[in-house]
Amino acid sequence: MSEFKRQHPVAAVSRVIDLIKQNFITLLILLFIGTSNSDGYFLYFIGGGLAIALIGGVFGWWVFRYRVYEDELQILKGVFIKNKVYMSKDRIQVIDITEGILQRMFGLVQVEVKTAGGGTESATISAISREEAEALRRELRKKNGGEIDGDEDTELTEVDEQEEILDSWKLSKKDLVAAAFTSGNFGLIASILGAISGQLDDFINEETIEYLYEILPGYSNVSLIVAVVIAIIIISWTLSFLGVIFNYSDFKLEKTSKELIITTGLIERKHITVPFNRIQAVRFVEGVIRQPFGYGMIYVESAGFNQTQKGRSIVIAPYISAKVFQDFLKTFAGIDHQPEETITPPKKVRFRYIRRPTYFLLIAVPVLWYFMEYGWLSVSLIPMMAYLGWMRYTDAVASFDQRLLKMRYRVLSRTTAFVRRNRVQDIELTQNPFQTRKDIFNLSAMAASGAGGMSFEIADIASNDCAKVYDWVTPKDEEKFTTTDEKAHEDIEALSKEESISAQDATGQDHLSDSESKVK
Repeated sequence: MSEFKRQHPVAAVSRVIDLIKQNFITLLILLFIGTSNSDGYFLYFIGGGLAIALIGGVFGWWVFRYRVYEDELQILKGVFIKNKVYMSKDRIQVIDITEGILQRMFGLVQVEVKTAGGGTESATISAISREEAEALRRELRKKNGGEIDGDEDTELTEVDEQEEILDSWKLSKKDLVAAAFTSGNFGLIASILGAISGQLDDFINEETIEYLYEILPGYSNVSLIVAVVIAIIIISWTLSFLGVIFNYSDFKLEKTSKELIITTGLIERKHITVPFNRIQAVRFVEGVIRQPFGYGMIYVESAGFNQTQKGRSIVIAPYISAKVFQDFLKTFAGIDHQPEETITPPKKVRFRYIRRPTYFLLIAVPVLWYFMEYGWLSVSLIPMMAYLGWMRYTDAVASFDQRLLKMRYRVLSRTTAFVRRNRVQDIELTQNPFQTRKDIFNLSAMAASGAGGMSFEIADIASNDCAKVYDWVTPKDEEKFTTTDEKAHEDIEALSKEESISAQDATGQDHLSDSESKVK
């Protein structure tokens, strides 16, 4: 594959569709605003912009070329500014194949090539045949898999054209429907719909409301507002339900000797590969709707994955029982946690947890009570928030063995995170003035991920327990604390004057000195 190749011409249209998808919400809001104030001329403006984007897509397709030459993937692109991308095989981590709606219509696929430290946009080939994509993957896989980040168990070998499937897991149709019913995404969709509804001034006015009162006798202002809120919730839940169905239909997870292979999607079919040597952390998230039924969702944090999107994680199990997720992690991620030390917040901070979620309400309730007719109903939120604080206290726990750190905590959903010792990038202890008197810290651990880092935090941990975690992640020849609780307590107190402690990972990076410690 030494000669430069072009994509299929449908790549020009694919570029326009990607542009619309990336700016869909903005375009939708502008469409509502523009059409209500410009007598329809805004539609011509939108149409002209799409035409220009299509012309740009055609020129972009024409200049885009790619090839594999010696040990590099080379890509030439750019209409006005020429870009030349060279990606060494030894740095390539993930090769994903996606079949969007447009690609499937023409029997094509999209290939995303991801490196150890780069994003994915500069290495996306939007429209080539399935045969060309598989040939490109095999060519890039040859002599790939070298030691990227210091893993001692990573070997430089030439992979076979077809890796043997060691184990597999599928999401059943019954669980897919249950996952869609219990998805918590409707809250985000509801907020978007609420923002859009605020732009419908031409439709929601006094005349419209009076007309609704005439055809709906017995309705008042309050009942109408409640009806609108219920309608937004129903529409949001429906969109969330369909989103889960589209994203996770025919979800299948396969395990080979070197990576996990994920296949998912109803309309847009995705094939995602996750090398084991790039997995930084694993999270089991139990949403507020799913937890009462004993189910959750499993994510992995992978270094180098989609770094252009902050907070992006990879789903390896969209809906799984809490009873079996430990066995699942043991099978597919090699995680078998047998805690040697368990840490929980001390009893003296119990009421701190309970009070913390109610602070804002103690200010907001009197204001709502005074300015709103039914504002006094907000008082009922105080015991609910106090109960949330109690749940946060009972759920908070950290434990570790020789290889793994486990941290469980709750914001709204309950998260259980597992991080390997050699993947911990940073251990940080922060202390505010109110915590100083009780000699407690907020403990957070950071693992590298595609967005630069994923942090897991437990609040109000005793200083001697924090020292144990610090000792665990610190190499023996660089320890700042001794293994005795008494000495560790003294060292924590000395460093608490700076109100922050930060330690780098155990992969050979230097620890922060006292003068470099962060102060929060």
